[in-house]
Amino acid sequence: MNTAIEVPTVWNRLAEVMNLRDSPTEEVWLSERASFRFGRLRSSKGLPEVASPVVGERGHIVVLQLEAISFIEQFLGKKMVSSGYYPAGAVNAINLQEEPSVWVPHPFDALILYVTQEALDEVAYAHGASRVEQLVWPLGKFDPVVHHLGKSFLASLEQPLHASKIFLDHLLHALNCHLVCSYGGVRMAAARFRGGLSSLQMRRATELLEAHLDGKIALQQVAEACELSVSHFARAFKQTFRRPPYRWLTERRVDRARDLMMNSQLPIADIAIQCGFADQSALNRSFKRIHGVSPGMWRRGTHAFSGGA
Repeated sequence: MNTAIEVPTVWNRLAEVMNLRDSPTEEVWLSERASFRFGRLRSSKGLPEVASPVVGERGHIVVLQLEAISFIEQFLGKKMVSSGYYPAGAVNAINLQEEPSVWVPHPFDALILYVTQEALDEVAYAHGASRVEQLVWPLGKFDPVVHHLGKSFLASLEQPLHASKIFLDHLLHALNCHLVCSYGGVRMAAARFRGGLSSLQMRRATELLEAHLDGKIALQQVAEACELSVSHFARAFKQTFRRPPYRWLTERRVDRARDLMMNSQLPIADIAIQCGFADQSALNRSFKRIHGVSPGMWRRGTHAFSGGA
């Protein structure tokens, strides 16, 4: 774990109680771009003994098993609540105030998502629902939504430069909505939502997003500029533009790259960086998804049609 930067206490507590600090058999990755809301914990040997309980922390952790575990014991306080085999894709939702602990004597690989009570409250309030204080999910049961989202979170840890902050915020908001509905028993009240963005809100949002083509801006920051909650903003933006903010921003990057390819002699690799992409490969993927061809092929075809070099 990177100790040179300040991370939320909950991650330090997990590392401490699971004996992950400075252990040669354990690896920990945390997502800095998403304000340390998720991380990956992997061990080649497992835990030598039952981990100490996590004490004094608030919020929830949602654990997705990336590999099958041949044996695991889970405790809340002094009570054992689960014992046995967990398949790959198994999910646990754990309230940190219940002082959880675990024993995993064999190798494990898990994605852990830290969900604050404030995040759940914001989603519930936006939908006119009661406060969700407990996430209920059968321990070790497969959840296809968390499994699918987990793959995107995992990819962002493996290639952090290819996942923008606003995209990760979008994923985390989707996860929180899912948790409130499926784990908190809340039925979304769509009628509570207002319509799309007003003209002023559209201008504020698009100006702010275009000023951060690299996506290094929090979804909450854009929502606050429009004087909306994240839930209301995300829904209103999609209703207005027929796409979520991160995808709208990607399309603006591609538009900027297309203009530069048409009106300059800059190499495509340099254009990619100027337009907020991590590298040329990232531009290639987005450009081909939108236009059906690679940037190089599009540029050659455009120059040939126009009689350019």
